[in-house]
Amino acid sequence: MKKFVPFLFFLSFLSVLFIGVGQAAADAPKLYLNGKPLESDVEPAVVNQTTLVPIRVIAEGLGFDVIWQKESKKVIVHNGETRIEFTLDDRTALVNGEAKTLLAPATAIKNRTMIPLRFVGENMGLDVYWDQKTKTVQLFQQVKPADPPPAEPPKTETPEIPAKGKLKSIEYNGLGSVILRYEGDVKANKPFVLNAPDRIVLDLPDTAFASDFLPEPPVKGTGGSLTVDGHPTLTKVRYSLYSDKPSTIRVVLDLTAPTNYTFTEGQGELRIDVLDAAGPAPSQPPATEPPATDPSKPPAKKYKVVIDAGHGGHDPGAKSVLGYNEKELNLKIALKLYELLKKEPAIEPYLTRKDDTFVALDDRAKFANDLKADIFISIHGNSFTPSATGTETYYNRSDSKQLAEILHQHVLKATGFKDRGVKTAGYVVIKKTTMPAVLVETGFLSNKDDAAALQKEETQNRIAQELVAGIKNI
Repeated sequence: MKKFVPFLFFLSFLSVLFIGVGQAAADAPKLYLNGKPLESDVEPAVVNQTTLVPIRVIAEGLGFDVIWQKESKKVIVHNGETRIEFTLDDRTALVNGEAKTLLAPATAIKNRTMIPLRFVGENMGLDVYWDQKTKTVQLFQQVKPADPPPAEPPKTETPEIPAKGKLKSIEYNGLGSVILRYEGDVKANKPFVLNAPDRIVLDLPDTAFASDFLPEPPVKGTGGSLTVDGHPTLTKVRYSLYSDKPSTIRVVLDLTAPTNYTFTEGQGELRIDVLDAAGPAPSQPPATEPPATDPSKPPAKKYKVVIDAGHGGHDPGAKSVLGYNEKELNLKIALKLYELLKKEPAIEPYLTRKDDTFVALDDRAKFANDLKADIFISIHGNSFTPSATGTETYYNRSDSKQLAEILHQHVLKATGFKDRGVKTAGYVVIKKTTMPAVLVETGFLSNKDDAAALQKEETQNRIAQELVAGIKNI
């Protein structure tokens, strides 16, 4: 009865606070879940004396998944234990298959499904309070009462079973890879995709947050997020304690469109490579072949080649196991390539950066586009687990495939590393450039052998020389 009294007071207060339908948004209370604000582009509203709240923001804050079925106008909220189905303009909801009546029908406001607050509180395990001082609605997850003690308690308490693994960090490498580092024994479930909105979901059962990652033990449904900049579809990485029995962490990659990805498991690390928007690459005309030239005459045109040394300035890139930064290696190879291309009478080379300065990804692509360059080459070093090794090359559009295949074979010849293939990806510098463009991952700085070889000037010279040879073969 004690929990119901604050709720009744809250409802009576709302009837005084709001007057009629269509009350100004400025009067709408702010929502808080477990003491933290819930951000939403649609505020709570009062319709016919019933307070409606956006179901998605509350459900996702609790760790529920929300699915929108456009054709049937149905919203499904579930977390493995509870499944609730709402239908727009319908006052009946299904809770684990049981029909329940809403005080008001599910309503769409600004493309957000709004549900009566009272129903949300009663069916999603929430206590609802009105905070008079701050004018906020405070939602708290109910704490399940403990089981009564046995008639004859055991002499020794059974300790709680700890999680088998701990998540230490979540990082985004700036090139489409989300890396999860852990300690202990972590057996991740297979990632799966959800739509409306599009997202990739990864669950880590028997896993808790390491204390240096989240110092305070999170409440079920709470966690944090990592904002992603510069990727064509990946916008944010969210993580939360999805379940506490057993401790399960859920990681969600928010996307703006359906996107291809790969998932790799390594020792102490998990990696999701978010590639490109799903579907075939747009049709593009093949790369133009340089016209045949008469050796006795000067070339009719100089072919502009833009060399992009990845990272730079406050963005060091990957850290090599030998202590040097990726940005240093990338620049060394780029400068060597630049000097060699300057000696070619038919080629005019350009650098996106000549020293240790930071250049935004969009600015690198714009630089090449404004030059009306013929070729764009971005040079990088890779990083994953100590055992990962090899060279790989990425392209985005079909007009870049031939360039990627030719340069890849030449870089392989220079490094002698494992052939990891030619792949497609949506990296900004090869997606937003308008000419044939590739991104070359020379080797893995996380691998002792790769890092040692790439540190040698003779290897860097060979890579630069083979890139020249590849360019001249295009």
